[in-house]
Amino acid sequence: MAAFHALTASSFMFLLFFFLLSSGFAPRARAQQPYGFEIADCPNQHNASGLLGYFCGGGGAPSCATYLTFNARPPYADLASVAALLGADAADLAAANSVGETATLAPGTKVLVPATCSCTATAEGRFYQRNATYVARSGDTLFIIANNTFQGLSTCQAVQAQGLGGAPATSLLAGQALAVPLRCACPSAAQAAAGARFLVSYLVEEFDDLSAVAARFGVDTQTVAVANELQAPYTIYPYTTLLIPVKSQPNISQLQSPPPPPPPPPVVAPPPAKKSSNHVGVYVGVGVAVAVVAVIASAGAFLALRARRRRAGAVLATSKLAKKEGNGNDKSTSSVVTGGEFSVSFSDAFSSISVSHIKSSLKVYTYAELMTATNDFSPDCRIGGSVYRAVFNGDAAAVEVVDRDVSTEVEIMRKINHLNLIRLIGLCHHRGQWYLVTEYAEHGALRDRLLAGGTGAAAPLSWAQRVQVSLDVAEGLRYLHEYASPPCVHMDVSSGSVLLAGAGPRAKLRSFGAARAITNNSSGEVLFTMTSRIAGTRGYIAPEYLEHGVVSPKADVYSLGVVLLELVTGKDVEELVGAGVGDPFAALRELAEEHDNDGDAVLQRLEELVDPAMPAGSCPKDAVIMMVKLIERCVRRDAASRPSTGEVAQRLLKLSGVSAVSWQRSPESPRSSGSGKGLIY
Repeated sequence: MAAFHALTASSFMFLLFFFLLSSGFAPRARAQQPYGFEIADCPNQHNASGLLGYFCGGGGAPSCATYLTFNARPPYADLASVAALLGADAADLAAANSVGETATLAPGTKVLVPATCSCTATAEGRFYQRNATYVARSGDTLFIIANNTFQGLSTCQAVQAQGLGGAPATSLLAGQALAVPLRCACPSAAQAAAGARFLVSYLVEEFDDLSAVAARFGVDTQTVAVANELQAPYTIYPYTTLLIPVKSQPNISQLQSPPPPPPPPPVVAPPPAKKSSNHVGVYVGVGVAVAVVAVIASAGAFLALRARRRRAGAVLATSKLAKKEGNGNDKSTSSVVTGGEFSVSFSDAFSSISVSHIKSSLKVYTYAELMTATNDFSPDCRIGGSVYRAVFNGDAAAVEVVDRDVSTEVEIMRKINHLNLIRLIGLCHHRGQWYLVTEYAEHGALRDRLLAGGTGAAAPLSWAQRVQVSLDVAEGLRYLHEYASPPCVHMDVSSGSVLLAGAGPRAKLRSFGAARAITNNSSGEVLFTMTSRIAGTRGYIAPEYLEHGVVSPKADVYSLGVVLLELVTGKDVEELVGAGVGDPFAALRELAEEHDNDGDAVLQRLEELVDPAMPAGSCPKDAVIMMVKLIERCVRRDAASRPSTGEVAQRLLKLSGVSAVSWQRSPESPRSSGSGKGLIY
C-alpha cells in the first residue's frame, strides 16, 4: 500500500544487489539483517525483507554457534521431541536449559536451543540457516508448518522454496519429507568488532516490545534495532524472529519474565542523639508541625475533590447537551465519558491494556497529524461512511472516525498479524472521538466491486480471482479462530467487510468492532459464549446468533458461506435472502442434493446460478459444483454440521486447482428476480 518514492542512492544500491545476485556475482557485503514481518503472505517470496532467510555477508563467518528459542507445547512438550523436531542434540538442549534429558515441560515453557548456523547456497541466494527435516501430516499447509509447528522459526516462503523446490503449495502431500530452513545468522564483522559473540534467534510473542526483549538479554534497544534494520516506532509481531546480538552465552533465565527492578537502597538509621535533660520543647514542636501539615493536606484534598466534581459536572452537562442536540438515538455502547474539550486518558479508556503495550505496538497520532494527512478530513478524501483516505510520509492509510468504546477492538487488532486481516497502524483520541488508522486497501470493498462488475462499471472478477478472494477470507478467519492469541471470532463477516488490495486482487477482512475473544477447554475444544447484544449485517447473521445470541466460530462460517455465494452469483445479499421468511437457502440445499443425479436440468440450473458477468469460459463446471456443495454446508442451520474455517480453506485450496470443462454461457442467462423468496433458479 506504500506509494512509490523517488529512486534514491540507497534504493539504487538495493536494486544493484539483486541484479548482481541474479547475474551470478557475489552480492555486496550486508552488515545487518532485514526484519521480515509479512510471514502470512505465503504466495510472495519477499526476498528483499529476508523471509527466504537471513542473508550471508557483512564479513560474517561461514558458520557459527548460535541459539534459537522455542515454546514447549504438545506434541513437543519434552526435550526429546523438541530436539527431534529442530534437529538438535538432546544432551546439549538439556544442558542449556538446566534440566534432565527426559524432563517434561509445562506448556508455554521457553526453551533455549543450541545450534550450528551455516551459510547455505540455494537457488534463491545464499542464506544463513539451520536445516531441519519434517514429515508432513494430513491437514498440513506450508503456513501451518512454518507458523504453527515451527512457531515462526521458518517461513512458508522459505519452506516452499527449499522444502518443495519452488513447487506450488498445493503439491504438498501427507507423508512427504520436507527440508525446513530454520532462521539463524552469524554476527557481521561490525557486530563481532563490537563484542557480539552470538546472534540469538528470538521468537517474538504477544505483549513483547523491543525494549523489553533487549533488556532481557542485557542489550541496548538501538543495538537490536540496528541488527534487524528496524525503524522507529519499533513494531514487532508474534511468530517472527528477532536477532539479538549478545556478548556472552545466553542462559535460560533471560527467556523468563523480565527481572524485577533492583531493590531500593537500605535506609540507614541516624545515630542515636545524646540524652537531653529537656525533651518537652522538641515534642511540642513536632506535634505542632504534624498538626499544621494535616490541616494543609485536608484543605488541599477538599479543594481537589471540589474541582474534580466541577469538571465531572461540566463533562456530563456537555455530554447531555450533545445528545439533546443530536438525533436522540444513542447507539454508542461506550463506557467512556467524553465531551467538549474534555477526554479520558488512554489509561482510563484501556483499562485492560497497559499504555506501554499500546505505545509499543501502535503509533499514537496527534489530531493535527490526522488533519494534515486527510486534508482537514476533506470530502474528497472520504472513502465511505466515516472512513477517510490519508497519506503519512507518502504512504496511504485509512482513518476511521468512531464514537464507540474501541478498547476490545484495539486489544484484538494490535495482536493479529496476517496478510488477510487489515492491520491496525495507530490511533488517536480527540474530543470524545476515536480515530483508528489502518492499512489502506486501494480497490475498496468486495460488495462494491461485485456490483460494479455486474453493471459494467468495472471489469468483473474472473472465476480464479473469486476463488482466491474466497480462500483469502477463509484463511483470515482461520487465523483468528486457530492461531490468534487468544483465539477470536469476527462476528461481522460480509462482502462489505472484505476489502480488496494489491495485485490479484487479494482480500483483507476489516470491521473488528463486534469481534470477541473465545476460550478453549482442557481438550482444546472451542467454547461458545452467549450475548444479548447482536451485531452484524442482515443476511449474514447465523440463526443461532440471531435467535439465541450464541457466539462461536461456526457463526463466522455461516457468514463466510453467504459471502462465497455472493462471489459465485454476483448478487447482493438482499437479493439472495429476499424477505428472510423461512429458509432463504432452501433452493441451494435442494440443488446441492439433486446434483448427485447429474441430470441436464440440474446442470442448467447450476449454470444459471453463476454470475453472467464473468468472462465466458473462465468458470470450470466441476469447480462450481464443489463450491456449491461447500456453501451449502457453510449455511446449514445446525451449527455443529458446518465445517471449520480450516476445512473450508483446505477445500478452497483444492478447488483452486480444478480446471475441468467450462460452460459456454450466453449473455441471456437468467438471474434471480429478487422477489423476496430467496434463491430462485
